[in-house]
Amino acid sequence: MEGRLFNDRSESAGVAEVVGGLVTGREGRGEAPPAPPGGECWCAVFAPDGSRLAWSCGYRKVILVPWNRYKNCLHSQDRLDPRGVPLDLQKINIDAGFPVTSLAFGTGVPEKELGFKRKYWLRFDFTKDLILATGHRNGRIRVWDPYSGKLLLELTDHSKPVTGLAFAPDGSLRLSSASRDGTVKVWDMCDDGNMFKTLKEHQSPVRSLAWSPDATLLCSAGDKQKVLVWDMVNYKLLRRLSGHFNSVLSCCFSPDGALVATASCDTRVIVWDHATGQQVRVFHHLYPPPGIIYMSGDNSSQVKCVCFSPSGCQLASICDDGKLRFWDLTSDSQSAVSEGQAPAGDAMLTCSFSPLGGAVCVGHESGSLIFYSAPSHLPSLLHLSRMSVRKAVSSPSLSDLPLPPALIPYLTYHRP
Repeated sequence: MEGRLFNDRSESAGVAEVVGGLVTGREGRGEAPPAPPGGECWCAVFAPDGSRLAWSCGYRKVILVPWNRYKNCLHSQDRLDPRGVPLDLQKINIDAGFPVTSLAFGTGVPEKELGFKRKYWLRFDFTKDLILATGHRNGRIRVWDPYSGKLLLELTDHSKPVTGLAFAPDGSLRLSSASRDGTVKVWDMCDDGNMFKTLKEHQSPVRSLAWSPDATLLCSAGDKQKVLVWDMVNYKLLRRLSGHFNSVLSCCFSPDGALVATASCDTRVIVWDHATGQQVRVFHHLYPPPGIIYMSGDNSSQVKCVCFSPSGCQLASICDDGKLRFWDLTSDSQSAVSEGQAPAGDAMLTCSFSPLGGAVCVGHESGSLIFYSAPSHLPSLLHLSRMSVRKAVSSPSLSDLPLPPALIPYLTYHRP
Protein backbone atom coordinates (compact mmCIF):
# COMPACT_ATOMS: atom_id res chain seq x y z
CA MET A 1 0.00 0.00 0.00
CA GLU A 2 1.47 3.33 -1.07
CA GLY A 3 0.33 6.83 -0.25
CA ARG A 4 1.64 9.40 -2.68
CA LEU A 5 0.93 13.09 -3.13
CA PHE A 6 -0.03 14.69 -6.40
CA ASN A 7 -1.16 18.06 -7.65
CA ASP A 8 -3.84 18.92 -10.21
CA ARG A 9 -4.98 22.52 -10.59
CA SER A 10 -8.06 23.87 -12.26
CA GLU A 11 -8.55 27.50 -13.19
CA SER A 12 -12.30 27.32 -13.83
CA ALA A 13 -14.44 29.64 -11.72
CA GLY A 14 -16.60 27.78 -9.25
CA VAL A 15 -14.55 24.58 -9.58
CA ALA A 16 -13.04 23.20 -6.39
CA GLU A 17 -9.31 22.80 -6.91
CA VAL A 18 -7.67 19.44 -6.22
CA VAL A 19 -4.67 20.23 -4.04
CA GLY A 20 -3.36 16.75 -3.28
CA GLY A 21 -4.18 13.24 -2.31
CA LEU A 22 -3.23 9.95 -0.74
CA VAL A 23 -3.83 7.42 -3.48
CA THR A 24 -3.80 3.64 -3.60
CA GLY A 25 -3.24 3.18 -7.33
CA ARG A 26 -6.37 1.05 -7.55
CA GLU A 27 -9.33 1.67 -9.83
CA GLY A 28 -12.84 2.37 -8.59
CA ARG A 29 -15.47 -0.35 -8.74
CA GLY A 30 -17.19 1.48 -11.56
CA GLU A 31 -14.36 0.58 -13.92
CA ALA A 32 -14.49 -2.49 -16.19
CA PRO A 33 -13.61 -5.04 -15.00
CA PRO A 34 -14.79 -3.81 -11.57
CA ALA A 35 -12.40 -3.90 -8.61
CA PRO A 36 -13.18 -6.53 -5.96
CA PRO A 37 -15.13 -5.28 -2.92
CA GLY A 38 -13.34 -4.30 0.28
CA GLY A 39 -10.99 -1.65 -1.06
CA GLU A 40 -13.22 1.36 -0.39
CA CYS A 41 -12.27 4.37 1.73
CA TRP A 42 -15.33 4.53 3.99
CA CYS A 43 -13.85 6.98 6.47
CA ALA A 44 -11.04 9.44 7.20
CA VAL A 45 -10.83 11.44 10.43
CA PHE A 46 -8.61 14.14 11.92
CA ALA A 47 -7.39 14.07 15.51
CA PRO A 48 -9.02 16.71 17.76
CA ASP A 49 -5.73 18.64 18.00
CA GLY A 50 -5.15 18.42 14.26
CA SER A 51 -1.92 16.49 14.68
CA ARG A 52 -2.93 13.31 12.83
CA LEU A 53 -5.08 12.01 10.03
CA ALA A 54 -6.39 8.43 10.06
CA TRP A 55 -7.12 7.07 6.59
CA SER A 56 -9.01 3.83 5.99
CA CYS A 57 -7.65 2.85 2.59
CA GLY A 58 -9.41 -0.51 2.16
CA TYR A 59 -8.64 -4.17 2.67
CA ARG A 60 -8.35 -3.84 6.49
CA LYS A 61 -5.63 -1.17 6.30
CA VAL A 62 -5.61 2.05 8.32
CA ILE A 63 -2.77 4.52 7.78
CA LEU A 64 -2.03 7.34 10.24
CA VAL A 65 -0.08 10.32 8.94
CA PRO A 66 1.18 13.42 10.80
CA TRP A 67 -1.27 15.95 9.39
CA ASN A 68 0.62 18.91 10.91
CA ARG A 69 3.41 18.05 8.43
CA TYR A 70 1.43 16.60 5.54
CA LYS A 71 -0.80 19.66 5.22
CA ASN A 72 2.20 21.76 4.16
CA CYS A 73 3.12 19.26 1.42
CA LEU A 74 -0.12 18.87 -0.51
CA HIS A 75 1.39 20.66 -3.53
CA SER A 76 4.73 18.86 -3.15
CA GLN A 77 6.07 16.33 -5.64
CA ASP A 78 9.23 15.32 -3.77
CA ARG A 79 7.38 13.65 -0.81
CA LEU A 80 9.51 15.45 1.76
CA ASP A 81 8.19 17.46 4.71
CA PRO A 82 9.46 21.02 5.37
CA ARG A 83 12.34 19.54 7.39
CA GLY A 84 13.45 17.36 4.48
CA VAL A 85 12.32 14.12 6.16
CA PRO A 86 10.64 11.57 3.83
CA LEU A 87 6.92 11.49 4.54
CA ASP A 88 6.73 7.69 4.22
CA LEU A 89 8.94 7.32 7.29
CA GLN A 90 6.41 9.13 9.47
CA LYS A 91 3.39 6.91 8.79
CA ILE A 92 1.88 4.30 11.10
CA ASN A 93 0.36 1.32 9.28
CA ILE A 94 -2.32 -0.73 11.04
CA ASP A 95 -3.70 -4.02 9.82
CA ALA A 96 -7.06 -3.82 11.58
CA GLY A 97 -7.78 -7.53 11.08
CA PHE A 98 -11.27 -6.97 9.62
CA PRO A 99 -12.70 -4.65 6.93
CA VAL A 100 -12.96 -1.12 8.41
CA THR A 101 -16.27 0.73 8.14
CA SER A 102 -15.76 3.62 10.59
CA LEU A 103 -13.07 5.53 12.51
CA ALA A 104 -12.88 7.93 15.45
CA PHE A 105 -10.16 9.67 17.44
CA GLY A 106 -10.64 10.27 21.15
CA THR A 107 -8.74 12.10 23.84
CA GLY A 108 -9.48 12.28 27.55
CA VAL A 109 -9.08 14.72 30.40
CA PRO A 110 -6.31 13.79 32.88
CA GLU A 111 -7.60 12.51 36.21
CA LYS A 112 -6.27 15.50 38.13
CA GLU A 113 -8.40 17.80 35.95
CA LEU A 114 -11.51 15.68 36.43
CA GLY A 115 -11.52 16.57 40.12
CA PHE A 116 -11.74 13.02 41.42
CA LYS A 117 -9.64 9.87 41.61
CA ARG A 118 -10.91 6.46 40.59
CA LYS A 119 -11.10 3.91 43.36
CA TYR A 120 -11.01 0.87 41.12
CA TRP A 121 -8.26 -0.80 39.14
CA LEU A 122 -8.11 -0.41 35.36
CA ARG A 123 -6.01 -2.06 32.71
CA PHE A 124 -5.74 1.14 30.69
CA ASP A 125 -5.68 4.85 31.45
CA PHE A 126 -6.80 6.41 28.19
CA THR A 127 -6.94 9.94 29.63
CA LYS A 128 -3.25 10.56 29.02
CA ASP A 129 -2.99 10.25 25.24
CA LEU A 130 -4.82 10.08 21.95
CA ILE A 131 -6.61 6.83 21.07
CA LEU A 132 -8.11 5.53 17.82
CA ALA A 133 -11.24 3.40 17.47
CA THR A 134 -12.08 1.36 14.37
CA GLY A 135 -15.51 -0.07 13.57
CA HIS A 136 -15.76 -3.22 11.49
CA ARG A 137 -18.03 -5.06 9.12
CA ASN A 138 -18.48 -7.95 11.57
CA GLY A 139 -19.83 -5.63 14.31
CA ARG A 140 -16.64 -5.40 16.35
CA ILE A 141 -14.92 -2.25 17.57
CA ARG A 142 -11.19 -2.16 18.14
CA VAL A 143 -9.22 0.45 20.10
CA TRP A 144 -5.63 1.25 19.12
CA ASP A 145 -2.60 3.20 20.26
CA PRO A 146 -2.13 5.59 17.29
CA TYR A 147 1.51 6.22 18.18
CA SER A 148 2.58 2.58 17.85
CA GLY A 149 -0.31 0.86 16.08
CA LYS A 150 -0.77 -1.54 19.02
CA LEU A 151 -4.20 -3.10 19.62
CA LEU A 152 -5.44 -2.25 23.13
CA LEU A 153 -9.08 -3.34 23.37
CA GLU A 154 -11.78 -5.14 21.43
CA LEU A 155 -15.45 -4.32 22.03
CA THR A 156 -18.11 -6.80 20.96
CA ASP A 157 -21.82 -6.18 21.26
CA HIS A 158 -23.09 -5.14 17.81
CA SER A 159 -24.43 -7.94 15.62
CA LYS A 160 -24.03 -6.14 12.26
CA PRO A 161 -21.54 -3.68 10.66
CA VAL A 162 -20.54 -0.64 12.70
CA THR A 163 -21.47 2.32 10.48
CA GLY A 164 -20.43 5.21 12.73
CA LEU A 165 -18.17 5.99 15.66
CA ALA A 166 -17.75 9.22 17.61
CA PHE A 167 -16.08 10.15 20.90
CA ALA A 168 -17.71 12.74 23.16
CA PRO A 169 -15.75 15.99 22.74
CA ASP A 170 -15.73 16.77 26.48
CA GLY A 171 -12.81 14.49 27.36
CA SER A 172 -15.05 11.96 29.12
CA LEU A 173 -13.99 9.26 26.64
CA ARG A 174 -17.53 8.11 26.03
CA LEU A 175 -17.59 6.37 22.66
CA SER A 176 -20.84 6.16 20.72
CA SER A 177 -21.32 3.61 17.96
CA ALA A 178 -23.99 3.17 15.29
CA SER A 179 -24.75 -0.09 13.53
CA ARG A 180 -26.90 -1.68 10.89
CA ASP A 181 -28.41 -3.73 13.71
CA GLY A 182 -30.60 -0.70 14.50
CA THR A 183 -28.92 0.33 17.75
CA VAL A 184 -26.72 3.10 19.07
CA LYS A 185 -24.43 2.02 21.91
CA VAL A 186 -22.36 4.07 24.36
CA TRP A 187 -19.07 2.74 25.74
CA ASP A 188 -16.93 4.07 28.60
CA MET A 189 -13.22 3.99 27.78
CA CYS A 190 -12.51 5.15 31.35
CA ASP A 191 -13.96 1.81 32.48
CA ASP A 192 -11.95 -0.41 30.14
CA GLY A 193 -14.52 0.02 27.37
CA ASN A 194 -17.61 -1.05 29.31
CA MET A 195 -20.80 -0.74 27.22
CA PHE A 196 -23.25 0.96 29.58
CA LYS A 197 -26.13 2.20 27.41
CA THR A 198 -28.04 1.03 24.33
CA LEU A 199 -30.35 3.44 22.49
CA LYS A 200 -32.94 1.42 20.55
CA GLU A 201 -35.35 3.88 18.97
CA HIS A 202 -34.20 3.36 15.36
CA GLN A 203 -35.18 -0.34 14.88
CA SER A 204 -33.59 -0.22 11.39
CA PRO A 205 -30.01 0.44 10.20
CA VAL A 206 -28.36 3.50 11.73
CA ARG A 207 -26.07 5.19 9.20
CA SER A 208 -24.40 8.06 11.06
CA LEU A 209 -24.08 9.82 14.41
CA ALA A 210 -22.51 13.00 15.79
CA TRP A 211 -22.03 14.62 19.21
CA SER A 212 -22.82 18.24 19.91
CA PRO A 213 -19.73 20.34 20.78
CA ASP A 214 -20.71 20.46 24.48
CA ALA A 215 -21.32 16.68 24.54
CA THR A 216 -24.85 17.03 25.93
CA LEU A 217 -26.58 15.88 22.73
CA LEU A 218 -26.14 13.12 20.17
CA CYS A 219 -27.72 13.08 16.72
CA SER A 220 -28.27 9.75 14.99
CA ALA A 221 -29.56 9.23 11.45
CA GLY A 222 -30.60 6.18 9.49
CA ASP A 223 -33.15 4.33 7.40
CA LYS A 224 -36.89 5.02 7.44
CA GLN A 225 -36.16 8.79 7.20
CA LYS A 226 -35.13 8.89 10.86
CA VAL A 227 -33.13 11.73 12.41
CA LEU A 228 -33.11 11.58 16.22
CA VAL A 229 -31.62 13.93 18.82
CA TRP A 230 -30.70 12.31 22.15
CA ASP A 231 -30.18 13.84 25.58
CA MET A 232 -26.78 12.41 26.53
CA VAL A 233 -27.04 13.49 30.16
CA ASN A 234 -30.10 11.31 30.86
CA TYR A 235 -29.73 9.10 27.76
CA LYS A 236 -33.26 9.70 26.55
CA LEU A 237 -34.77 10.60 23.20
CA LEU A 238 -35.17 14.36 23.06
CA ARG A 239 -36.55 15.12 19.60
CA ARG A 240 -37.30 13.71 16.14
CA LEU A 241 -36.39 15.81 13.11
CA SER A 242 -39.01 14.97 10.47
CA GLY A 243 -38.83 16.09 6.85
CA HIS A 244 -36.71 13.72 4.78
CA PHE A 245 -38.40 11.40 2.25
CA ASN A 246 -35.75 8.69 2.12
CA SER A 247 -32.99 7.12 4.21
CA VAL A 248 -30.66 9.58 5.95
CA LEU A 249 -26.99 8.70 5.46
CA SER A 250 -25.09 11.42 7.32
CA CYS A 251 -25.49 13.97 10.12
CA CYS A 252 -23.30 16.57 11.82
CA PHE A 253 -23.54 19.44 14.31
CA SER A 254 -22.46 22.99 13.57
CA PRO A 255 -19.38 24.23 15.49
CA ASP A 256 -21.58 26.26 17.85
CA GLY A 257 -23.96 23.34 18.42
CA ALA A 258 -27.04 25.28 17.32
CA LEU A 259 -27.66 23.49 14.01
CA VAL A 260 -27.73 19.95 12.65
CA ALA A 261 -27.13 19.14 8.98
CA THR A 262 -28.38 15.89 7.45
CA ALA A 263 -27.78 14.28 4.04
CA SER A 264 -30.31 11.91 2.52
CA CYS A 265 -31.05 9.60 -0.38
CA ASP A 266 -33.88 12.03 -1.18
CA THR A 267 -31.28 14.25 -3.01
CA ARG A 268 -31.31 16.93 -0.30
CA VAL A 269 -29.27 18.36 2.54
CA ILE A 270 -31.37 19.87 5.33
CA VAL A 271 -30.06 22.19 8.03
CA TRP A 272 -32.15 22.05 11.21
CA ASP A 273 -32.58 24.10 14.35
CA HIS A 274 -32.60 21.02 16.56
CA ALA A 275 -34.05 22.94 19.54
CA THR A 276 -37.29 23.64 17.65
CA GLY A 277 -37.19 20.98 14.94
CA GLN A 278 -37.53 23.65 12.24
CA GLN A 279 -35.77 23.46 8.87
CA VAL A 280 -33.43 26.43 8.54
CA ARG A 281 -32.05 25.66 5.06
CA VAL A 282 -32.70 23.05 2.37
CA PHE A 283 -30.09 22.46 -0.34
CA HIS A 284 -31.11 20.50 -3.44
CA HIS A 285 -28.64 18.42 -5.40
CA LEU A 286 -31.16 18.37 -8.24
CA TYR A 287 -32.78 21.61 -9.37
CA PRO A 288 -35.62 22.05 -9.94
CA PRO A 289 -36.33 19.66 -7.06
CA PRO A 290 -37.76 16.29 -8.12
CA GLY A 291 -41.11 15.00 -6.98
CA ILE A 292 -41.52 13.16 -3.71
CA ILE A 293 -42.05 9.82 -5.48
CA TYR A 294 -38.61 10.17 -7.12
CA MET A 295 -37.03 11.31 -3.86
CA SER A 296 -38.37 8.35 -1.91
CA GLY A 297 -37.20 5.72 -4.40
CA ASP A 298 -33.93 4.66 -6.01
CA ASN A 299 -32.17 7.55 -7.72
CA SER A 300 -28.73 8.62 -8.92
CA SER A 301 -28.50 11.70 -6.68
CA GLN A 302 -28.32 10.22 -3.22
CA VAL A 303 -26.34 12.52 -0.90
CA LYS A 304 -23.73 10.34 0.83
CA CYS A 305 -22.17 12.68 3.38
CA VAL A 306 -22.30 16.24 4.72
CA CYS A 307 -19.94 18.18 7.01
CA PHE A 308 -19.69 21.68 8.51
CA SER A 309 -16.61 23.84 8.06
CA PRO A 310 -14.81 24.78 11.32
CA SER A 311 -16.02 28.37 10.88
CA GLY A 312 -19.64 27.27 10.50
CA CYS A 313 -19.97 29.36 7.32
CA GLN A 314 -20.03 26.49 4.86
CA LEU A 315 -21.25 22.96 4.29
CA ALA A 316 -19.61 20.38 2.07
CA SER A 317 -21.55 17.44 0.64
CA ILE A 318 -20.88 14.57 -1.74
CA CYS A 319 -23.42 12.91 -3.99
CA ASP A 320 -23.93 9.83 -6.15
CA ASP A 321 -23.73 12.11 -9.20
CA GLY A 322 -19.96 12.27 -8.58
CA LYS A 323 -19.80 15.85 -7.31
CA LEU A 324 -18.48 17.51 -4.18
CA ARG A 325 -20.46 20.66 -3.46
CA PHE A 326 -19.80 23.61 -1.15
CA TRP A 327 -22.77 25.58 0.21
CA ASP A 328 -22.66 29.07 1.72
CA LEU A 329 -24.73 29.22 4.91
CA THR A 330 -24.35 32.98 5.29
CA SER A 331 -26.10 33.91 2.02
CA ASP A 332 -29.64 33.42 0.77
CA SER A 333 -28.46 31.47 -2.28
CA GLN A 334 -29.68 27.90 -2.72
CA SER A 335 -26.93 27.08 -5.22
CA ALA A 336 -23.54 25.54 -4.55
CA VAL A 337 -20.74 28.11 -4.57
CA SER A 338 -18.12 25.60 -5.76
CA GLU A 339 -17.98 22.03 -7.04
CA GLY A 340 -15.44 19.25 -7.37
CA GLN A 341 -15.71 16.25 -9.67
CA ALA A 342 -14.83 12.64 -8.82
CA PRO A 343 -12.60 10.70 -11.24
CA ALA A 344 -14.63 8.66 -13.72
CA GLY A 345 -15.77 5.39 -12.21
CA ASP A 346 -14.51 6.20 -8.71
CA ALA A 347 -17.49 7.10 -6.51
CA MET A 348 -17.21 9.47 -3.55
CA LEU A 349 -18.07 7.86 -0.21
CA THR A 350 -17.12 10.24 2.62
CA CYS A 351 -15.96 13.81 3.18
CA SER A 352 -14.49 15.84 6.02
CA PHE A 353 -13.09 19.35 6.50
CA SER A 354 -9.49 19.70 7.61
CA PRO A 355 -9.03 21.13 11.14
CA LEU A 356 -8.49 24.70 9.91
CA GLY A 357 -11.10 24.47 7.15
CA GLY A 358 -8.84 25.17 4.19
CA ALA A 359 -9.41 21.79 2.54
CA VAL A 360 -11.88 18.93 2.36
CA CYS A 361 -10.75 15.33 2.06
CA VAL A 362 -12.95 12.96 0.07
CA GLY A 363 -12.73 9.17 0.29
CA HIS A 364 -13.38 7.10 -2.83
CA GLU A 365 -14.30 3.55 -3.83
CA SER A 366 -10.70 2.99 -4.95
CA GLY A 367 -9.54 3.65 -1.37
CA SER A 368 -7.89 6.94 -2.37
CA LEU A 369 -8.28 10.13 -0.34
CA ILE A 370 -8.40 13.30 -2.45
CA PHE A 371 -8.03 16.83 -1.02
CA TYR A 372 -9.96 19.77 -2.45
CA SER A 373 -9.44 23.40 -1.52
CA ALA A 374 -12.46 24.92 0.21
CA PRO A 375 -13.73 28.30 -1.03
CA SER A 376 -12.37 31.19 1.01
CA HIS A 377 -14.95 33.06 3.05
CA LEU A 378 -14.90 36.03 5.40
CA PRO A 379 -17.51 35.56 8.15
CA SER A 380 -20.02 38.36 8.55
CA LEU A 381 -20.57 40.22 11.80
CA LEU A 382 -23.98 38.55 12.05
CA HIS A 383 -22.46 35.09 11.74
CA LEU A 384 -19.71 35.84 14.28
CA SER A 385 -22.29 37.21 16.71
CA ARG A 386 -24.49 34.13 16.42
CA MET A 387 -21.51 31.80 16.86
CA SER A 388 -20.16 33.69 19.87
CA VAL A 389 -23.48 33.73 21.73
CA ARG A 390 -24.22 30.06 21.05
CA LYS A 391 -20.76 28.95 22.14
CA ALA A 392 -20.92 30.98 25.36
CA VAL A 393 -24.23 29.63 26.67
CA SER A 394 -25.73 26.19 27.10
CA SER A 395 -29.39 27.19 26.77
CA PRO A 396 -30.95 25.95 23.49
CA SER A 397 -33.37 28.88 23.43
CA LEU A 398 -32.24 32.48 23.09
CA SER A 399 -35.48 33.63 24.73
CA ASP A 400 -34.16 32.17 28.01
CA LEU A 401 -31.20 34.55 27.98
CA PRO A 402 -31.09 38.09 29.46
CA LEU A 403 -30.91 39.76 26.03
CA PRO A 404 -32.72 42.84 24.70
CA PRO A 405 -35.83 41.58 22.83
CA ALA A 406 -34.71 43.31 19.64
CA LEU A 407 -31.52 41.24 19.57
CA ILE A 408 -33.18 37.83 19.66
CA PRO A 409 -34.44 37.85 16.01
CA TYR A 410 -31.00 39.12 14.92
CA LEU A 411 -29.19 36.26 16.63
CA THR A 412 -31.66 33.53 15.66
CA TYR A 413 -30.93 31.18 12.78
CA HIS A 414 -33.90 31.29 10.43
CA ARG A 415 -34.89 30.36 6.92
CA PRO A 416 -34.11 33.08 4.35
